[in-house]
Amino acid sequence: MTESAFIKPERVVVDVLAYLSEVLKNGLKKDLQENQILCPTCKGTGLAITNSVYGLSNDPDKSKHFPYSNQYIVSCQHCYGGVINLCEYCKAELPRFTTKCDCDKAKSVQYSLQLEKERESWNKAIKLKHDDEIAKGMGMYYSEEFPSNDGYFTEWEDFIDRWNDDHPDEEKPQYVWGTYSMKLTLDADSILESACDDLHEEAWSNIDDKDELQNLLDKWSEKQTGTETYYSDTKYAIKIPW
Repeated sequence: MTESAFIKPERVVVDVLAYLSEVLKNGLKKDLQENQILCPTCKGTGLAITNSVYGLSNDPDKSKHFPYSNQYIVSCQHCYGGVINLCEYCKAELPRFTTKCDCDKAKSVQYSLQLEKERESWNKAIKLKHDDEIAKGMGMYYSEEFPSNDGYFTEWEDFIDRWNDDHPDEEKPQYVWGTYSMKLTLDADSILESACDDLHEEAWSNIDDKDELQNLLDKWSEKQTGTETYYSDTKYAIKIPW
């Protein structure tokens, strides 16, 4: 068996201009909003050319690993649809994947909005004393001011001691957030449906005692105490027992 003679790929040049001139003969309409401009990279077209290079193992010319290419048109990586957003404060061009600027004014406004949002949450929250039954039943509490354990703590003494050590001259906060927890749960129906994927069509309907399996799963899951995960809950604000 003999090797076939190497045939070098034929390079052709696609007349992109003729095609685009036809389909885009009326141009592209852009309704620019305030603080938007046409992308200076793609001139508002939203298009760019990329190059997919490749080589052939039987190519006798080994001077280049990837001597051949297929160029094609892709979306411009600097914008969305040919449009770039500007910061409404400093008018700098914003990167494609963000709507927020790092300028001082933008950060100041963002911080003010965050404070206002937190203030609204505090106003809406149900206020509880630390020894309220609901509060005691939470197991953990949350505050951005607590520097350990991602802000979660169980003992009030820990929070108070850390605050006094870290903020001796600052005004004391009055509340922290409550929490809710989630534990590992397993659903018998989902497990059985997955197990029946490769079985005959009636397999699922022929399974008996699904409730028995669910009871077993519930009992087993209840023993997995190490899976309990806490989340802050803005429904409740717990008064700090200073």
